[in-house]
Amino acid sequence: MITQRNAAQLFVLMIVSVFIFTSCKKSSNTDTNGNTETFPAQISNIAPKSMIDSLRAVGVNVYSGTTPPLVNGIYLMTPDSCTYDNSPGNFAGTIFTDYKFRFSAQDNAAFTIMVEQKAMPAGTLSSTPVSTYISGSGNKFSIFLLRTITPSGITVQQFNVLSGTLTASGIQNLQNTLYVRSKGSDPGNIYPPAGTIRLFVTGRSGLAANSTTF
Repeated sequence: MITQRNAAQLFVLMIVSVFIFTSCKKSSNTDTNGNTETFPAQISNIAPKSMIDSLRAVGVNVYSGTTPPLVNGIYLMTPDSCTYDNSPGNFAGTIFTDYKFRFSAQDNAAFTIMVEQKAMPAGTLSSTPVSTYISGSGNKFSIFLLRTITPSGITVQQFNVLSGTLTASGIQNLQNTLYVRSKGSDPGNIYPPAGTIRLFVTGRSGLAANSTTF
């Protein structure tokens, strides 16, 4: 016989089980065309649909899915061309420094991946992200990096979204998109405002080629 106490314990166990299952799996949305798409819950928890829609509206490739390709490797993004910038400075059309990216320790069960980013030829490393998650399917992927930085003492939370198509030669059409999520007090408007989007693409052939050194 199930007592009230046992029933209560069973109910709590069911709730906890549902919570654990849903928080570790995936989250469904609809894209701008009304099609259902799925992102890992880890990404949906930090990157809302409104943010993804705003990125896609200006030409950013954001790939959904919970079966991303294994992208571990080193890739050279050159030339690094800014094709969209809605900040007051508007650097669209500017060629920036080249970058190397090293992806490692990809875990498609937890949707995590380690990303290192180095400016070339200076060799300067970007700050370590707070959160880094990957989505995608087939050969297409998107990596969401969330950082907290303090330029000139201003606290800024910003994303970089790295997207592309994995090939035998490297990553085709690699994009590196900056999205400013939030910004603290900045009376001198030193840093771009929240909502800023800067889209950087790999120029010429669009291929971020494989590299053997980082």
